[in-house]
Amino acid sequence: MFEPDDLLVALTAANVEFVVIGGVAVGVHGFVRATKDLDIVPDPSPENLTRLAQLLEKIDAQHVGIEDFSPEEFPYDPTDPAQLAEGANFRLVTSHGPLDIMQWVSGVEADHAYTELAKQALTIRFREAEIRVCGIEHLRAMKKAAGREQDLTDLGELSSAKC
Repeated sequence: MFEPDDLLVALTAANVEFVVIGGVAVGVHGFVRATKDLDIVPDPSPENLTRLAQLLEKIDAQHVGIEDFSPEEFPYDPTDPAQLAEGANFRLVTSHGPLDIMQWVSGVEADHAYTELAKQALTIRFREAEIRVCGIEHLRAMKKAAGREQDLTDLGELSSAKC
């Protein structure tokens, strides 16, 4: 089972600003379940994307499944801040585990998902740092929009959450 702790420690130590979404956020809101990756939405500021790109290089981030696809299918390099700024989403494997970087998210109607998510994000203590986790209404909207089997299960569990 994947444990996101090492990735969260690395991100916070690098001073990367982000909002956690996905399975980890579901757990924070009361439905703890296994997850296969850490999903984050980074602050799109140039300074933050530079810190994120530097960290991704340090933790050896690579596109998931790149050997099964042509390079044209993954046109952006996540270790280049300028290419991160293009706003693409990335599915990566790192030395600390799988990481999805989402800059646009179904169910969040905004040019920059981070800006919208940050408005309602919860700040929680994690080890020696604080991390931001998307609010319950945004999480429900994302799960509804995605509509996959796991998302619908999560949505059912989140319907009773009082966060």
